[in-house]
Amino acid sequence: MKGEHFSVDTKSAGRLMGLRWGSTGNRPVLALHGWLDNAASFAPLAASLRGVQIFALDLPGHGKSDHRPPGTRYHLMDYVPAVLEAADALGFTHMLIMGHSLGGAIAGLAAIAAPERVRAMILIEGLGPLSEPEAKLPGRLRDSVAGYARVHKRTEPVYPDIETLVASRARVGAMSEASARLLIERNVHQHDDGYRWCSDSRLRLDSPAFLTEPQVLMCLKAIAQPTQVLLGNDGMLTKRETLSPRLEALNSKDVRWFDGAHHLHMDHPEVIAAAATEFLSQFVP
Repeated sequence: MKGEHFSVDTKSAGRLMGLRWGSTGNRPVLALHGWLDNAASFAPLAASLRGVQIFALDLPGHGKSDHRPPGTRYHLMDYVPAVLEAADALGFTHMLIMGHSLGGAIAGLAAIAAPERVRAMILIEGLGPLSEPEAKLPGRLRDSVAGYARVHKRTEPVYPDIETLVASRARVGAMSEASARLLIERNVHQHDDGYRWCSDSRLRLDSPAFLTEPQVLMCLKAIAQPTQVLLGNDGMLTKRETLSPRLEALNSKDVRWFDGAHHLHMDHPEVIAAAATEFLSQFVP
């Protein structure tokens, strides 16, 4: 299910591309993918969702969207205005958001930054930003600055075929090859000498600062919107000691567990779509 292409212009992140699925007139849902993924992340789910339109963005620097200008960074907080500006361009004065992983963290921050805009959220394998103790900040800042200074000296990698990339993505991401192929095909472009990434290589560099865990908990406590949390039994969050305190801070009345790993919405779309459809049916267009 390939979806219909769309684009929006934002002040803070340039042109963002995306994919849309669903019938015009159904309630719109803004979908935000995970780190190094893209809008195709929601293609399997969109095929099973009922009664909604999915507007899946390629986040800045990801997929087919613009890269940030030279000298700028990809910091978590900078995604928030870009997403809100994209919603403005799409005409979403009030919106439902579905976020996976990084997209879930961005969704939660958007709900805090613009509570009057966000009606409800679905968080798939995402429950707040990454965190680390404040003692690690000096070293993180030092490594981040050094990494950005070296980025201009790097040679863009070239790959001879897509199959190698698909197999690698499936292995690293613990996902099916069919799911990996959807992400890879939207994230490469072909040249005479092989395939190159569309996504910005700077996305892989260290962030200059993380929130501390107490800051993340305060953010989760500040989310007042109805929020559904969908987690994989073999996902990235299940073994983290921060999971229980974060769930308690969010105080969601709809937390569900499913068989599957971090990309369970791609590998097991039917059961995730059923849960999401039930939750979203509460909210009329």
